[in-house]
Amino acid sequence: ADRDEAREALAAVPGLDERTIAVIRTRALGDPDVAPPGPDVPDSWRPWRSYALNHLRAAGELEYP
Repeated sequence: ADRDEAREALAAVPGLDERTIAVIRTRALGDPDVAPPGPDVPDSWRPWRSYALNHLRAAGELEYP
C-alpha cells in the first residue's frame, strides 16, 4: 500500500494517535521512513528515519514519551 494511504487509513481508526500510527507503520508495515512526533529528525536521514530512530532509542540516546 502507498505510505500516505496507509497513514490515512490508520488515522481513521478511533483511538490511534500519531505516535501509535508511526509505530504501526514502522514495525507492522515495514515503512523505513517514519518520523514519529516528538524528536526532531533531520531530513538528511531520509529514507531511513525509522531505522535511525530505533537505533538511537536502543542505544539509550533517545527516549519516547
